Amino acid sequence: MRLFSGPWGELRVFADEALPPAADGLADVSARFGVRFRPALLRLPVRRARPEAPYVAVWPDDGVLPDLAEDAVEASDDLAGVVLAELMRHKCFVCDARFEVIHPDTPIPVLGRNLARHRIVSGCPACGSDYGRSRIDGLGLLRLP
Repeated sequence: MRLFSGPWGELRVFADEALPPAADGLADVSARFGVRFRPALLRLPVRRARPEAPYVAVWPDDGVLPDLAEDAVEASDDLAGVVLAELMRHKCFVCDARFEVIHPDTPIPVLGRNLARHRIVSGCPACGSDYGRSRIDGLGLLRLP
């Protein structure tokens, strides 16, 4: 686990260790979506009294995943291009195919401007409908049975 901090708060990004209960639902996100998708917990300064919020920290395709060991030396560019996202389930409005989706959470005041470095998968891969009809998009999609 690696702790990143800034004026925006604290972000704990996890490697392969056991996750705290707040991030349990993200335990296998890296195995299913790829190594650039990492479980994370975010604590904003205004929410110090509230629990950390679970997110998926997503590094861009052209980015380098930093050392996530706890004792790693923090480089200022380790979060370059990172976007925070939520793991969700969506259903295509056209063909009813169901997907697990990594959906970027752009209103978060941390790392929100990095979305331009990411490829958004838009439209339903099952039936080919565009986003306007399917309402399917995200940083990563996996079809559910």
